[in-house]
Amino acid sequence: MTEKRILALLALLIGLIGGLLILINVLNAARGEFNLDRAINAAIAALLGIAILAGSLLIYRGKNSSGGIVNILLGIVTLILGLNFTGGILAIVSGVIGLVASEARA
Repeated sequence: MTEKRILALLALLIGLIGGLLILINVLNAARGEFNLDRAINAAIAALLGIAILAGSLLIYRGKNSSGGIVNILLGIVTLILGLNFTGGILAIVSGVIGLVASEARA
């Protein structure tokens, strides 16, 4: 396995951890009492977590840098919305490593 694929695999794993942290946060938020505000926040967080997982797969499978850009943007959105700090930072790191991996493959 070349260093180019190792970088992509590392970005995939970091993005996977970030996305799963956000999804775990959604499950913890769903345990409390139900109100519309919490339900909307949980739905947005779930969509962001799933999209970060998809972006991580794009990093590993793709030859262009779209997955890295997706993860960087979704990580910034996660931080701005205040959904999960650690998951957002990991998504941004995954995106940066994904961009480096795509440039190394070119």
